[in-house]
Amino acid sequence: MSTLLPILGFALLGLALAFTGVGLWIGDGLRFIVLASPWWLLAGLLPVAALLLRAALAPRPPTLRFSRMRSAQQLGPGFAARLAHLPDGLRLAAALLLVVAMARPQSSRLTDRVEHEGIDIAIALDLSDSMEADDLFPNRLEAAKEVIDQFIARRPHDRIGMVAFGAHASTVSPLTIDHGVLRQLVRRLQLRSMDGSKTAIGAGLGMALNRLKEADADSQIIVLLTDGVHNAEGIDPDSVANEAKDREVAIYTVLIGRHASGQSVDPGRLERMASLTGGYAYTAEDQQALVGTFQDLLNKLQRSTIAGEHVRAELFFLFLWPALGLLLLDVLLRNTRLRRFP
Repeated sequence: MSTLLPILGFALLGLALAFTGVGLWIGDGLRFIVLASPWWLLAGLLPVAALLLRAALAPRPPTLRFSRMRSAQQLGPGFAARLAHLPDGLRLAAALLLVVAMARPQSSRLTDRVEHEGIDIAIALDLSDSMEADDLFPNRLEAAKEVIDQFIARRPHDRIGMVAFGAHASTVSPLTIDHGVLRQLVRRLQLRSMDGSKTAIGAGLGMALNRLKEADADSQIIVLLTDGVHNAEGIDPDSVANEAKDREVAIYTVLIGRHASGQSVDPGRLERMASLTGGYAYTAEDQQALVGTFQDLLNKLQRSTIAGEHVRAELFFLFLWPALGLLLLDVLLRNTRLRRFP
């Protein structure tokens, strides 16, 4: 137990230096630190308990006998011997600082609500078999995916969700501002990943509208890309358009591809839904027209203000860096001046 007090003394010295550095860094802000996860402080008992256990089980150091007391007194401990327990003290102080960092120290002062401009957008993309037609390069689906990817990249402040539909509809992504993940999901969309024998425009629009129920932006839109006509059972597209109108959700439609006479298309219905909701109906027969369509859509979209949440500044790094510094000093001392030999 004789080693316990020096180790604790050096640990307290290390903690005092660390907290002094934190205080100098943030000024009087140290009084305004709160812990988001204070129960982590209980973990600080572990290194202290380990130290006590090691001290209790440590063998008694060997002693030397001298015939004269004066001779023993003249052999007092040298400088290195006095600092022999410094590495252990530094390691204990570092462990306690890491525990404080894990308790998530934060500023008690709330930041202002961060506001940014954006709108909520749900994209409904047709994955029916006809999207394999190669009148756009390399086919309609791949051309649509490319312009959707560029569209997402150019709307960094918008929450965007994605729905795909063929004979039925499926959510690709809910509304999100994690556009990196969303763009990856768009790139992975493939034909025949769902039943593409029919085109359920109503189901696709309905699911896109449901995704927007999770939103709170003043401006909400649906972008529908399809190359065909609604020919599946279930939800009628016009009924979805009426609900979108009641909720003030604008529908922008894009009819993609070249369509000869006699092919199954219904541009009139797409125009009707767009007009009813205050959107716009586009026709894109080639790559250039498709790119121009989305450019015009970008120019038309308005922005609304979305308020973020109040947050507290995270201050864990103020304790993490001193802990790492003490550990590095511990390693340095153990391998140089205070190196121990068996």
